[in-house]
Amino acid sequence: MKINQREDVLYAVQVSGLSTGNHSFQFDIENKLLNKFENDEIKNIKVKADVELIKRPNITELEIRLTGLVGLVCDRCLGNFDYEISLDEQVIVKQASKNPDNEINIIIFEPETGEIVFDQYFYDMIMTSLPLQRAHENEEECDHDMIERLEVKDNSSEEDIDPRWNDLKNLI
Repeated sequence: MKINQREDVLYAVQVSGLSTGNHSFQFDIENKLLNKFENDEIKNIKVKADVELIKRPNITELEIRLTGLVGLVCDRCLGNFDYEISLDEQVIVKQASKNPDNEINIIIFEPETGEIVFDQYFYDMIMTSLPLQRAHENEEECDHDMIERLEVKDNSSEEDIDPRWNDLKNLI
C-alpha cells in the first residue's frame, strides 16, 4: 500500500493493485490543507481522518470518519475558539477522469494516476460541517472586554449619522 506519490497532493491512497477486501488508512489533517485552499475562515486545524476502503470485484466503497478540532473566530467577541467536529461519510469510488455531474458522495479515481486524492473531499467535508453562526458554546468563554468595545463602537456609529438620513428612518 502506497500513500501519496505527488508533492501537490496532501492526502491520497494508491488503489491500483490493491486486493479485494478491506483496507484501512489514517491521515492527520493539519494547517497545510488550509494553505492549499487559501482559507481564511479557519485559523488552525487538527483533525484525524480514518478511511476504510472496501474493495469488491464490481464496486469500491469508502467509509470516511473525521474527528478533531477546528480553530474558528467567534462572531460575538472575535476571539479564537476550538470547534469539535465528528463526521461520518460513506462514499462510492468511481473510475473516471473527472466528475462531470459533481455528484455528491462520489470520489473520482483517476485511472492514469491509480490513486484516490482526498484533499478536496476532506476540505469540503470540514467546511460544510461548520456552523453558520460561529460563537463560543458558552457565552462566559467570550472576551467580555472585546464585546464591550464592540458595543461602544456600534453605539457611537449611530450618533455620527448624517442628519439628512434621519428622515429615511421614518419611512419604514
